[in-house]
Amino acid sequence: MNFRLATALLSLLLMLPLSEAAQEPNLFPRPPELESAVQFWTRVYTEVDTQSGFLHDSRHLSVIYTSLPLDRRQIENRRNRIREDLRVLATGKRSGLTASQQEILELWPAGISNETLQEAASNVRWQLGQSDRFLGGLRRSGAYRSHINQVIREKGLPIELAVLPHVESSFNPGAYSSAAAAGMWQFGRATGLRFMRIDHIVDERMDPYIATNAAMSLLEYNYSVLGTWPLALTAYNHGAGGIARAVRETGTADIETIVANYRGRAFGFASRNFYAQFLAVLDVENSAKQYFGDFRLNPAPEFATVEADAFIDAEVFARSVGISLEQLRADNPALRPAVWEGNKRIPRGFPVKVRAAAVSSGDLLAMIPMDYKFAVQTPDVAYVVERGDSLSVIARRFDTTVSRLVALNQLRSRNRISIGQRLLLPQDNVDTSQMVVEAEATADGRYQVRRGDTVSLIAARFGVAEQEVLSLNGIADRNRIYPGQDLRLPGFESEGEQPTPTPPIILEESTTELALMDESLPPAAVLPDDQEMNSEVTTVEETAEAVDPELDDTEVAQQLVESLSADPSDYTVASNDTVEIQASETLGHFAEWLGIRAWDIRRLNNMAYRDPVIIGERLRLEFSSVTIAEFERERREFHSNMQRDFFASYRIQGVETYQVRRGDNIGAIARNRYSSPIWLIRQYNPELDFNRIQIGQSIVFPLLEQAN
Repeated sequence: MNFRLATALLSLLLMLPLSEAAQEPNLFPRPPELESAVQFWTRVYTEVDTQSGFLHDSRHLSVIYTSLPLDRRQIENRRNRIREDLRVLATGKRSGLTASQQEILELWPAGISNETLQEAASNVRWQLGQSDRFLGGLRRSGAYRSHINQVIREKGLPIELAVLPHVESSFNPGAYSSAAAAGMWQFGRATGLRFMRIDHIVDERMDPYIATNAAMSLLEYNYSVLGTWPLALTAYNHGAGGIARAVRETGTADIETIVANYRGRAFGFASRNFYAQFLAVLDVENSAKQYFGDFRLNPAPEFATVEADAFIDAEVFARSVGISLEQLRADNPALRPAVWEGNKRIPRGFPVKVRAAAVSSGDLLAMIPMDYKFAVQTPDVAYVVERGDSLSVIARRFDTTVSRLVALNQLRSRNRISIGQRLLLPQDNVDTSQMVVEAEATADGRYQVRRGDTVSLIAARFGVAEQEVLSLNGIADRNRIYPGQDLRLPGFESEGEQPTPTPPIILEESTTELALMDESLPPAAVLPDDQEMNSEVTTVEETAEAVDPELDDTEVAQQLVESLSADPSDYTVASNDTVEIQASETLGHFAEWLGIRAWDIRRLNNMAYRDPVIIGERLRLEFSSVTIAEFERERREFHSNMQRDFFASYRIQGVETYQVRRGDNIGAIARNRYSSPIWLIRQYNPELDFNRIQIGQSIVFPLLEQAN
């Protein structure tokens, strides 16, 4: 009796906020056009389990041909028979039908066209059931929902968002997808880096508590960019950039119209159905007892959390506080295998969770001997890929496995590495003669670039921010460094050197038109219109992290789109050969991407030499030297690299709305108060014309923190 009462109370606490919030249907509308999809997903979540599923039409989800057990041969045989029957019906035959043909015809509305039936023959899809997985997710959710609800309330977001992990991972914190999304909230790497630390030592996507904060920050961002919750939720799957494109191309923000009409290449079945799945999940969870009977929620664990005051070996930490290494690992899933295998130490500042019931002392850090606390991290052991290498060859050479190399380096593919790529190695049984010899800087902070170096590797090697290296050396494009180049490192500048001041941008009483310069790069880093690029620059190794050189052009273009998935900016060329000027872009950039002179662009646009390029205005281009596809690829690669570099040094922790006041210098506020580049502010305020800012306007600023 006590157990039933406790279960009922927990269920009430879990469901009550959703029932209360559901009284505001305008936040999450249910267009009639999506109702059949909502009902389809409700059946998937409640009627069939992961040992069975439906054969159905992928565009018209009300058409479910049959349910079958999970038997590949049986599924394919039945799918082929359905396709054959649909092709017969598509000829217009309506009499003398077989029993199966008649059954299929009756699933479709009266008067269905032959064209639709012909198309349906190519749209017979298998959907695996989810009822057992959904019930498992309900049980697991008990461990996390209190924290999720708290984060949602702190951010002032709709409480319905708490059910999203049902769609993403069934509340499984260790989930990985085939698309390399990770954790309970299924973050991809590029988007996750905006909000979390993700590297070979720490991957905060795997911590359900940290990732919850990141997920709500992403949803908050999506909503600020797109303006409705149906679009914000769909963008969680498809990216704010992708949904912004869908809105531009369809000319509407109505989710039902976008689902029906948008034909973006990456806008597939999962993206089209994401919002309908969310609505179905709301229904199923609010009626969970009706569908699943009584069930028990997992209790929320109680942790004692301490911030590591030094770099500490995981085994030493566990032994000192009196718990097993296995339990410490289970409670701290953000720490990667390198830590648990002893190749790396728990980082200083990392919030270590320990089960409260397992420790009696309140000062866990005092239990760790000082001799085992280190001021520095264990150095990397690395190998630079040479011609003819493969992961299997490298694994044999260093007495390890391909799987360990893939996990340690978080590689997207076990089949693709590139010459000059730097691979981390397990530190056991390594022949140090083949290790990377880490170059040193001179006493005055000078470093000479070597083959295989990238800006990110140099910054990591010397513990400095990539953006500072770029700014200090006047480098506008992070990909254009070359062997032998002499770089200055931050921290060695003379006290007499001062950055070039940025001209003030002052707002008067009336609206003022401004050519707002992007302040993510200082003036020294902006290429003059007529600057010639060094012919010896190398780009393959430097772009290997963002663009795999072995991919074909289509795959590369898609990878770049994915890397900018959270960026709503329009990087495409319009049908009249114009582009919208984005933050950080100069005529020098456009000239380089087009393979022409900046003067040619000025002539084409009737611009005087001193006329600035203004963010948000359109610029006419000509494509005599490159194709539009090549131009768009170069442009996206520039922005992808710039944003990746920035988020290697900074993470978004929240937002703040600022109201413009008399005399405000927007550039100074962005730089000094929020440490934010203009391109990021523009992403949060896509409809705001930064060249016509008025007193009293509200601007959303991201709140940033320095990455560890």
